[in-house]
Amino acid sequence: MANNIGVRSPQFITVGNTGGVRFELNVTVNGTLRYELVKLVNDSATFEIAELVRDYINISYNGTMPTASEYTTNSNGYVADVSLGWSAYTNTAGTGSPAYYGGVSLVAYDAYKFFEETGYNYSHPSTAVLLTSKTVWLPENTSGTFYYTNTTNLTKYDITTSAVGNVTVAGETITIKRQDCSRHDPVKLVFVNRFGILQELWFFGKTTESTKVQGDQYKTANIAANGSYNRYEHQFKKFDLHGKKTYVINSGLVDEGYNDSVNELLLSEQVWMHIDSNVIPVNLLTSDVSYRTSLNDKLVQYTIEVEQAYDLISTMR
Repeated sequence: MANNIGVRSPQFITVGNTGGVRFELNVTVNGTLRYELVKLVNDSATFEIAELVRDYINISYNGTMPTASEYTTNSNGYVADVSLGWSAYTNTAGTGSPAYYGGVSLVAYDAYKFFEETGYNYSHPSTAVLLTSKTVWLPENTSGTFYYTNTTNLTKYDITTSAVGNVTVAGETITIKRQDCSRHDPVKLVFVNRFGILQELWFFGKTTESTKVQGDQYKTANIAANGSYNRYEHQFKKFDLHGKKTYVINSGLVDEGYNDSVNELLLSEQVWMHIDSNVIPVNLLTSDVSYRTSLNDKLVQYTIEVEQAYDLISTMR
């Protein structure tokens, strides 16, 4: 997994050769040469490719967690296959045979590193569960999914409807806990986590739904020449009305391991919600939360507000 990189954080490629004055980097994404980069500097050049490559990652979700193989096939949009080829020339025109050349093949995920982590380029860990929190909460009698790496492959782990307690995956202990949902219908969010992988996160408490409408209005002059008017017509007319449904969801009582998951949920650019047997894309309206600990708060509960990521009235053109 060493060649699995994250491109939501910068990804630097350095080409060096003593005496070199022209450095070229060719970036091929999904089998097509997309970029030819050139720098005229002495001895070495550094290129940043993350923003260029990220344009070719388009993660989607339709209610079914993808198989492991779908995460390694660029045609599905979850990843991008990247081939880099570089050359160094001793003249600025780039003529003749390069004094130095090389290349590498990479798989790019929509993953990122945190600022306080050591190093600069992000790569997937070779053997690890791709969850920051090692506790997974699920409703009773409900299956679940997460992903892990095992040196050479990305693998999907399916949690059965009866699984509970500790399991060992990729050398790590994952704790599966269950929540009684007899009082409220649980809501599941699926989001792209820090590893560029879809992650499930359940909210077990009360859910409230509302509709938010926005638009403009104008004052009409619907008056006849003699000064009469129809009192059944609108003097103030609305136009360009559009609306979205918003939802306030609650985690219910969970442990402080939810802190990491909520943090990554807030940082995620793509989120989907399962509600009323439907799967809808949503955006978070909540932009900050106070993280809690069982020591200070005894019982940990989070409230998140989301809105539909589309207009109620179809406006696609």
